[in-house]
Amino acid sequence: MNVCVVLRSGGINVIMKNKGTTTCLCQKMGCWRGEADGIPAYCQANHYVAEIEKAKKSYADPDVVDIYTAACAVGKKNDGYRPRIEEALDFAREMKFSRVGFAACVAFGRELEVIRRLFEQAGIEVFTAGCQIGRVSATDRGLPHLEEYPDNSPCNPIAQAEILNKVETQLNYIVGLCMGHDILFTRYSRAPVSTLIVKDRLLANNPAAAVYGWHARRSLFKLRRSDDKMV
Repeated sequence: MNVCVVLRSGGINVIMKNKGTTTCLCQKMGCWRGEADGIPAYCQANHYVAEIEKAKKSYADPDVVDIYTAACAVGKKNDGYRPRIEEALDFAREMKFSRVGFAACVAFGRELEVIRRLFEQAGIEVFTAGCQIGRVSATDRGLPHLEEYPDNSPCNPIAQAEILNKVETQLNYIVGLCMGHDILFTRYSRAPVSTLIVKDRLLANNPAAAVYGWHARRSLFKLRRSDDKMV
C-alpha cells in the first residue's frame, strides 16, 4: 500500500492508496531537504528507479541543458518580489531569444499590450496570434456539431501555432487560452511553450485561489456547511 500524507488546517490525515496509485507529495519532503542515505524508504521514487535513471540521461541533451539552466538562473534571481511576467522576460533573455510569440485569447487584449511593450522595450521581437484568427467556423473545419458552443468553437489554437511556426518564433507563451485549446496549441507549436496567464473567469485568472481557504475549497467540492467532510 502507498501512503499519502495530506496536510489540513486541523492536523494531518494519512490516506492509504492502492499500490498502483502514484501519490508523490509528502510532509517529510526528503527529496527536497536531502537525506543522508539517499532516497528515503517511504519515497514513491523507490517504485520508479528505472524512470528516474532514464530521466537523468535526458538532461544531457543540449536543448534540455539550455532550458534547465535558464530555469534555474531565473528561479535563483526571484526574491519573491518579481511577477511571473517579469520572470518570463528574464527567461527569454537567459535563453538569448530574440523572437518570442504569444498565443492569446482575444479577451486578453489589454494584458497582451502591456506584455508586448515590456518585451519590445527589452529588444525582443514580439509576434502575436489571437485565438479567433482567420474567422474559421466549426462547420468550416468539418465539426458542425460544435456550432452549439459559439463562445468557444471559433477559437483556432492550431492556426495560432502554425502561424507562430511560420514566423519562426524561438519561444511561445500562452496568454489566457481556454482549457483544452492550450493543449492543442502546445502540441502543434514547434517552439517550446510556457503558460504566462491561465484563464480563470471566476477567480481573476488565478486558479490557485480555489484551493486557498476552507470556504473556497468547500465551494469547489460542492459541500454544505452541515457536511462532515473536510477539504
